[in-house]
Amino acid sequence: MIFSPFKSDSQESRFSFPHLNWMLLLCAAALLCYGVLFVRSATSIRVGPVHDIWLKMLFQWIPLGLIAHVIFAAVDYRKWVDHAWILYGGSIVLLILVLIPGIGTVTMGARRWLFGIFQPSEAAKLAVIPFLAFLLTRSAIQSEIQRFWATLFFAALPALLVLIQPDMGSSLPFGVAAIAMLYVSGCARKVLFRILLTGIILISIFLGAILIPETLPPEKKAKVERITDDFIFDHWKSRILVFVFPDRDPLGAGWNKRQSEIAVGSGAVWGKGYKKGTQNILGYLPASVSSSDFIFSVVAEETGFAGSLLLIALYAGLLGSICVSGFLCRDLVGRLVCTGITATLFTHIFVNLAMTIGKMPITGIPLPLVSYGGTFTITTLALLGLAHSVSIHRHKVDPFD
Repeated sequence: MIFSPFKSDSQESRFSFPHLNWMLLLCAAALLCYGVLFVRSATSIRVGPVHDIWLKMLFQWIPLGLIAHVIFAAVDYRKWVDHAWILYGGSIVLLILVLIPGIGTVTMGARRWLFGIFQPSEAAKLAVIPFLAFLLTRSAIQSEIQRFWATLFFAALPALLVLIQPDMGSSLPFGVAAIAMLYVSGCARKVLFRILLTGIILISIFLGAILIPETLPPEKKAKVERITDDFIFDHWKSRILVFVFPDRDPLGAGWNKRQSEIAVGSGAVWGKGYKKGTQNILGYLPASVSSSDFIFSVVAEETGFAGSLLLIALYAGLLGSICVSGFLCRDLVGRLVCTGITATLFTHIFVNLAMTIGKMPITGIPLPLVSYGGTFTITTLALLGLAHSVSIHRHKVDPFD
């Protein structure tokens, strides 16, 4: 019998081994091995406590994450959805607290940590997905259009709080998950497409406000920049300009991008060998990011195209196993939970890989289960536990259906 923190009038949760998602477990285990091995490689040239952060990942963050995974997998996902408002409310409070000086800690120009040890923006993803599933399937809102706007609002609120830290990368998964869940639910799809079109137009205007001044004479450029500087963060502008004009600041803002591309390309087919990546060993790939946001650069340089392809295949297997669980689920709420988790993880994977090979602007978004990070590792394993719960409990009849 598995302990459940929620009371239930129906039969209690049980682990049924035939219903375990073995593909999810195997892919997640392999990715964690990738993470430990290459975080160790990325930090092998460092001195001091940072040299051994792979041990902290192996003996602290992964065990805590596995405990979270078991808890979320053991409890019926419908109960997490029914009580999601508690997690959501708590996450909003934490996201507000992190913005308060003295409580929130500034790292790399963004106020994203509570007391330097906890990152609420990552944990919020675990609260938002089940809460959006609740709004779309179990809330008292009867009107379809009202459910649509409520879903967008409650997804946009944490995204906005993360955005003003400022942390654009961590805010992206909230929007992608909300859009995917709205589409799968079939809620006001025509309105959704109009919103997406409007978003594309606004993004185009945003990019134009950054790029067009670069084509103007110095005097006109200065006038336009005085206006745009009021609503565009400097580091957003810098990253986009470096992405569009790679030679603009090769020794400054463009350094990470250039060195990452060199690392990935120099790995060739089979790589240079474990702990033999010269971009990392010689310090060209900055030590501050090589174990986190740019861990794929280390993997690609040391294992080459073959190792990178295996890593991508493991991610495809992981996301595919979650999609299959959602497809086989008997109720909409389970399908929405799997959709939100898949969309969130896919956003992290796609954006991270794209930025390390120079196909997207640099943004601080880690690679699931591979990048070093305490809150992120625990949250990712908890999200996989929630997806695992759908596999285990999907055969039960939902009383709301």
